[in-house]
Amino acid sequence: MSVVQLKEKLCSLAEAAKLIKNGSRITFGGFTIHNHPMAFIYELIRQGVKDLTIVGFTNGNEVDILVGAGCVKRIETCYVGLEKFGVAPNFRRAVEKGEIEVVEYSEDLAIERFQCSARGDPFIPSRILFGSDIPKYNRDIKEGVSPLDGGKYHAIPPADPEWVIVHTPMGDRYGNALYFPNMQLPMNWDLVMTRTTNKVIVTVEQIIDRERVLRLSHLNMIPRFRNVAIVEAPYGAHPSSYLQLYNFDAEHLTMYARLARDPAEFKKYLDKYVYGVKSHLDYLKLIGVENLMKIRHVGGGL
Repeated sequence: MSVVQLKEKLCSLAEAAKLIKNGSRITFGGFTIHNHPMAFIYELIRQGVKDLTIVGFTNGNEVDILVGAGCVKRIETCYVGLEKFGVAPNFRRAVEKGEIEVVEYSEDLAIERFQCSARGDPFIPSRILFGSDIPKYNRDIKEGVSPLDGGKYHAIPPADPEWVIVHTPMGDRYGNALYFPNMQLPMNWDLVMTRTTNKVIVTVEQIIDRERVLRLSHLNMIPRFRNVAIVEAPYGAHPSSYLQLYNFDAEHLTMYARLARDPAEFKKYLDKYVYGVKSHLDYLKLIGVENLMKIRHVGGGL
């Protein structure tokens, strides 16, 4: 019997981020201020990636900081905001100045676009947008006539991201990525997104050995054949939360929302927390052990 030679996919943040080229069409996992692959996003900014098209669902600080850093050309989503911390200042400023293109969908259709891509369907037939101005301003939505009953419908295009980047609790060096059994909404939608492309990058809180993955095979929701790279990044979602492991950093997000209202102050933020560190470890040292301990959930999702 032949032995399967497993390909190692473990790499650094810098190596993984280099896979993303200018002009890429990309989706980041997470939900508003939860579960975003922020360590990866910071590295993208440091590498100076430009002209991204972000395809999203309910976006938050991950999009706002990319917009503020000048990395984004177009956004297709239903929401960008910071929940209780207010509007997304960089996003709002860029929209008002016409610096980025925004293509809007309703919330249910924004996520269904990913389900459409996962199924391989060419479009979603929908009637929920009649009476809305969304089709008027979103030129990607086309009106059609049903061959069954002659009624009108809108054809909604699939999301079709080129790249999907998500953050998970753990994985092995071969690319298997595991979730806790009590998954919540952001994790479920992340899994849908990873089914839309064969270019998935996963950052994880911890790299574990293959034997443990085999023992926990029922938790292996993103198997190795779906990924091109896996990166170890503890607290890799900070300052957003990773549900079941740590809460969002309220003090940091409050500071971010305040500084991002002023371009000059936001530049100082980038200089300190993104450009001013050489690695994710340096970033964690800057945040401080005491602050990280305040937001952790003892026991996590186990």
